[in-house]
Amino acid sequence: MSKPAAHKEKVSTFFRPISAVTVSHIKQMYDLYASFYENTSLDVFLSDLSKKSGVILVTRKADDRIVGFSTQTFFDIQVDGQRVRGIFSGDTIVEPAYWGNNALANTFYRRLIIERIKRPFTPFYWFLISKGYKTYLLMTNNFYNYYPKVDGNRGGRNERYQRITESYCEQLFPAYFDKDKMLLDFGEDYVRLKGDVAGITPELKAANRHIAFFEQVNPSWRRGTEVPCLAACDYESLLRSVVDVPWKWIRKHLLGTHRPAGLDVHAGKPLHEGVEQTRTS
Repeated sequence: MSKPAAHKEKVSTFFRPISAVTVSHIKQMYDLYASFYENTSLDVFLSDLSKKSGVILVTRKADDRIVGFSTQTFFDIQVDGQRVRGIFSGDTIVEPAYWGNNALANTFYRRLIIERIKRPFTPFYWFLISKGYKTYLLMTNNFYNYYPKVDGNRGGRNERYQRITESYCEQLFPAYFDKDKMLLDFGEDYVRLKGDVAGITPELKAANRHIAFFEQVNPSWRRGTEVPCLAACDYESLLRSVVDVPWKWIRKHLLGTHRPAGLDVHAGKPLHEGVEQTRTS
């Protein structure tokens, strides 16, 4: 009997506050990190990790080896005199053999709900930055209210979301934020992925308007500029997901009719099979 594909092997995912991350965890995380990124060192990795609130670890059940992780930072900012709560996703890496496994994403969404419940009356958002369209599509395919959005947001939300995005960029990346262009430019020495960021072809833009819009707002993506993004974890979205998530599951697993536009023309890996790097320093 042939051995099953690696991504079919069972994994465990769990959140750990930074204070509970062990030396063994850190060594395995850095080894995985260094296999994907250039211009880095253990000192840089440790410095960035120390600024995070916690990390989601993905371990292989057979031997507890870390095969993926995603760092998280929780913080508050003031926008127009109102307190806003955010969760910022940092380094997110999964071994190629485990691409397509949804365990990390499912744990992250549970974390969002837990943090949302902790402060039920404080506006709560997922903050992320994206140098490539894959991370941007992860947001557009899974959230209802977000920024930047191809057709804006009703009720003045677009302007409100832009101000919140500006605020978190000014707090986390004051030296790299271009407010006029709404882009982050970390320069040539920025820690970057080995190899190229996924390309954007005319076929992709024609098949998916979100990909075309991503290139519109980040025309310099080829040299590594990042788009700061925001996804609202609001009660409207939670209520809509109660209906939409089960229906998507039925369409995907029972009817076989659910497939986000643009996936069939992408010659490389599926949209969720990538890694993006974000920093808070």
